[in-house]
Amino acid sequence: MKRAGYLLASHTRPPHEEENLNEAVLENLKQIHERDIQKLKERLLRSHADLENLRKRSSRERQETIKFANESLISYILPVLDNFTHAFQASEKTGDLDSYKEGIELIYRQLMKVLEESGLEAIESMEKPFDPHFHEAISTEYREETPDNQVIDVVRSGYLLKGRVIRPAMVRVNKKPQEAKARESAVKPNPKIKPEPLEQPDQTGDKTNA
Repeated sequence: MKRAGYLLASHTRPPHEEENLNEAVLENLKQIHERDIQKLKERLLRSHADLENLRKRSSRERQETIKFANESLISYILPVLDNFTHAFQASEKTGDLDSYKEGIELIYRQLMKVLEESGLEAIESMEKPFDPHFHEAISTEYREETPDNQVIDVVRSGYLLKGRVIRPAMVRVNKKPQEAKARESAVKPNPKIKPEPLEQPDQTGDKTNA
């Protein structure tokens, strides 16, 4: 009995002690909560700083990429420039125009090969139907033996880069005058109008009259 009474007395506290205990527990929980919040804030700040550094680094790398985007292409063109220099020097020494012309043509083909390997493609225009997506007409002429709306002269070549037009071809186009078109349309029959059948003579009436 004494032991039971002792246990009961040990577990039974005065109200003010119970209240102090609850306040101590709440204060402890509050401190733990504040520490957790502080840790989350610090982690958020670090994450924000890492994201900002990543953004700045990506921006610098993008600018570097744009700045040196043509480095590879230019490195392929440099040998072509060297050949131009050699050709100019050779022409000054020899004065052979035929050899000079041949050398320039070789350099031109070398340059076009480099550009074609980079995705450049010339637009085929001569004797092709005029297409506003690929051609820019600067004038028109009329050649009777040439189909209407056909390219008859290329003033400046046009090019595609990997399938996209980067410069349309500047061309002259064959265009029939309005009078010629009017004459042609007047002579040509309308396929929608069917001719009426010719009237046949009245065979019965002829026999009766005879």
